[in-house]
Formats: sequence, C-alpha cells, structure tokens
Amino acid sequence: MDSKEIINIVPPEETLNVDDSEFIIHQTFTKGDVRRYGVFPEQTISTNDFKNVLSLANQGLPIYFPPGYYNTSVSLENTSNVTIKFDEVILAGYLQITNNSERIKINGSVTILDKLFIVQSHDISFEKVIVKSNQTQNIYEQKNRGVSIYAGSKNIKFDSLFISDTGATGDDFFKHTAASLQIHGWNDNPKNIQINKLEINNAGRTALYLTGQNHKLNNIKISNFGLGSNENMFGLDDAKTGEETVFSALWINKCNNCEIDSLDIYSTTPNKRGYSLRLDEGRYHEPTFINNIRMSGSAKQLPIFDDQLTNILVKNEYYDQELN
Repeated sequence: MDSKEIINIVPPEETLNVDDSEFIIHQTFTKGDVRRYGVFPEQTISTNDFKNVLSLANQGLPIYFPPGYYNTSVSLENTSNVTIKFDEVILAGYLQITNNSERIKINGSVTILDKLFIVQSHDISFEKVIVKSNQTQNIYEQKNRGVSIYAGSKNIKFDSLFISDTGATGDDFFKHTAASLQIHGWNDNPKNIQINKLEINNAGRTALYLTGQNHKLNNIKISNFGLGSNENMFGLDDAKTGEETVFSALWINKCNNCEIDSLDIYSTTPNKRGYSLRLDEGRYHEPTFINNIRMSGSAKQLPIFDDQLTNILVKNEYYDQELN
C-alpha cells in the first residue's frame, strides 16, 4: 500500500428536515440536541427517550451529546446515515455498531468505559475515542474490555484511539478480550482500517492483534502489556488454539498489504510469557511493512517471533532512540 494512500469513507447523508415533534420534551434546546428529547448527562436516562434519540439519528438528523457522564450504552444496529457529535462525553457502558450498519460518523471526543465493538459494518469514521477503566462509573463495575473490530467490517477510520488498563482476569466477563485492540474475523477479516494515532497502555493481555487486508496505521505507541491472567480465554480468529495465552505487544497474523509507519514499544516490567513482536504468516506476494520500530525499556530483552511464512518486512529498527 502506498504510504500516501487514503482510505475513502463514504459519509452519511445528513438532514435537518426530520420531524421530531412527537419526541420533544424540552423545546428550548435546538433540534438534534439530546436534551431536547429528555436525555441529560449526570441523570437517569429513560430507555424510551434514548431509543427516540437513536431513531432520529437513523433518519439522518445529526445528534449532539453535551459534555458529561451518561450512564448508558449506545447500540447502532442495522442503521445508516448516522452522525453523532460527542462533546467530551463519557459513556458508562459500550458503543457497538453491528448488523450491516453503514455510513456512520462519530465526531468529537467520547470516552468509553466498557468496550467498542464493530461487526459486519462499514464506512465508519471516528474523531477521538478513549477506552479506559473506571470501575466506579463503569455500568458493570468492571475494567474495560477494549476494542474489537470483527468479521465483515471494512472502511473504518480513527483520527485517534487511546486504550488503557484493559481488564484480564480469569472470569467470563473478559473471556473474549484476548487483546486490547483486536482486528480479526474468520474467513471475513476486516479490510481498510485506518488509524492515524493509536496508543495502548497497560494492556492486560496482548496489546494489539492485527489481521486482515489493506490497513494503514500511522503512529502506534504501546506501553506495557501482558499484565493480567491468561486463564479462561476464548481463542483469536486465524490463530491456533492456545496461542492467545502467549501475550505480545504487537501480533500480526495473516495481515496482507498493510502498513505501519511508526511503532514504539516500551515496557517497564519484564514479561516472561510472551513476545515484544510476533510476526506470523501471511501472503508473501502481498507484504505488510513496518517502516520504523523502536524498542525501549525491558521490551528490548523480549524475544521476537518471526514465522518462516511471514510476509512482514521491517525497514528500520531503533533502540532507545526517538523515531523521526
């Protein structure tokens, strides 16, 4: 993939010509502001009022969430032409986009306390997403479950994505969280995922598991990984059973024609159960490139797994030096 190539995301069709009259509770707020329909931060949210907001969004009306904490989750299922502006919003639960949803734009900054999950959906753009742990405010009183971009997903873009303190205990809640960011899907792997800036800190298990095709990740920083349990884990697609229990900072597997421009791996604590970098197999005629990589801290002492059938090429390596 040409480093200058940009993944084109089909934008949603927006319109203010939506009749919202039957949903209005507070007319003083402008059309599209969730407070107009009875949804306020720091307050109990009516399931019916929130459903009305999502119904309006699905009709192409741009929706605005003012700053604050919302004790709810957002589920977009089989929706299209949705535009949401999160103005420094905290969601206590999850944000999921599923069932052939398409042409979705998430503007502003949203902090998610549970997980971001995308499956069988396409043409989605995010401005700033933060997934972090706060067990006091989390709707399940648990740590976060990271980000999963699963089968059938394509044409997805993040300006910035920050993930920190993903949980990794041996209970069922984290059974499907094998990596803080996992991009995978058996026989229908994600395609065309673009992330301009990605930071993963203190991952309970593997930090980043990457499969698929035509991905472009510009700047990746990973600090500490493999801090949790490897018990009671469900496997990762395209990996052999049991491989998910051996943690890596970055694990690339069956990832074809992808590019990582800058990768920075740092660790403060030695991890005796895994690799700093795992370069697994892929199509040799569709190579994946890591243009620049830097190892620092105890990450320098960790082994690198390099499969004989790998298609991954590393151009430049640095140790305890700043990347350009």
